[in-house]
Amino acid sequence: MKASIFLSVVMMMVVGVSVSQAQPIREKNQKERIYNGVKTGQLTKAEAYRLHKDQRDIRHDRMRYKRNDGRISPRERKHLIHERKMASKKIYHHKHNGRVRCK
Repeated sequence: MKASIFLSVVMMMVVGVSVSQAQPIREKNQKERIYNGVKTGQLTKAEAYRLHKDQRDIRHDRMRYKRNDGRISPRERKHLIHERKMASKKIYHHKHNGRVRCK
């Protein structure tokens, strides 16, 4: 009985840690995509600035949600996921729109 309770608590902790780590990893990947786009010339400076601003806005939203009551509600989480998806689509669009940065 004690072993099954212990095992279930450990599993909940592992799942909780993996979910909480998913958001920063996604933000890091998007920042790397922007950086690589600038490095290869696929993004202009103006496009990169706007994309970085989107990432900053998402980060500020996440911090604001956590600051209110110490956690992110399901509705707030859904909003952040939507914002990240839209930012990812913007990154793809700007990297493939044919504009090239002058070197």
